[in-house]
Amino acid sequence: MMVVLHHLRFSETELGPFGVKIFFVISGFVMWLTTASADISPATFWRRRLIRIVPLYWFFLALLVAVALSAPQFLNTTAVTYEAIIKSFLFIPHYHAVQGFIAPLLIPGWSLNYEMFFYFVFGFALLIKSPSSRAVAIGIVLGGLVLLGLLIDSRDAVVVTFTSPNLILFVDGVVLAILYRTFDLGSGKLGLILICIGALLAPIGFSRFGTAANFVGLAPALIVAGIIAFEPAIRRAPSTILHTIGDASYSIYLSHLFALRLFELGWRHVVTFQPSLVLEVVYVGFAFIFAIAGGVAVHYFVERPTLVLLHRNKVAAKPA
Repeated sequence: MMVVLHHLRFSETELGPFGVKIFFVISGFVMWLTTASADISPATFWRRRLIRIVPLYWFFLALLVAVALSAPQFLNTTAVTYEAIIKSFLFIPHYHAVQGFIAPLLIPGWSLNYEMFFYFVFGFALLIKSPSSRAVAIGIVLGGLVLLGLLIDSRDAVVVTFTSPNLILFVDGVVLAILYRTFDLGSGKLGLILICIGALLAPIGFSRFGTAANFVGLAPALIVAGIIAFEPAIRRAPSTILHTIGDASYSIYLSHLFALRLFELGWRHVVTFQPSLVLEVVYVGFAFIFAIAGGVAVHYFVERPTLVLLHRNKVAAKPA
């Protein structure tokens, strides 16, 4: 939801990127938690992650390319080239032709370049049977790449991406998962304290001291730790709406730019009043709801059926 708000009216802030940093920590946490007690091969791990990530991303990326080629007047920040198409589909980092920063044609996909690289490293780490040695190996590889990035001066998109301090956030998630499995972290008060400290520290990562703060990944890690500590309280008072939005988060993330653009075009044709603060607030509120609802719809009518179909085909392909 932070990313939706970022693209809706807060694009000049770090709200969206910080939300993605939190997601990177969660990704490291979940990957470790779901594999720590399982005997899973790298191939099986990679196959599961590809099935989970790639189909929906390719769906919206193909949709964007189709619109850009057939009706470019409806897009503001998309310039299609064959190179950009190939690199976007293959998760190869490159500079966006219009925006100038490193991102695929479907801009939210920039975070998936990091995710896919983390899965690549994590999959090989599964060859190490000792959990402690595996965690150390992941930390050494990702931390070493970040240190390398601090030592070299490169503008190459691949080098910049895969030596970015963002990689440390995945390590933070792994560390949190190990602590979660070792200690009882369930405490509402502790959770509130950690989230507040993380929120207060967040601006440090956006200042001139950002390199050091991002290297540690302290603010997003503390916020995720606080959420983990809150987990028992959340289970006692579950929210259907929040649970649904959580399940649909990936669909919301990939579809929200389409939803926001559709809402903007519709708003221009329907609303003829003079701009005002009240009208701006109304617009932001309804556009936000429209993007969230659209993502939930995508989750139920596109993402879930696709995942069911792919998993069913996988089971059917197994010999009897």
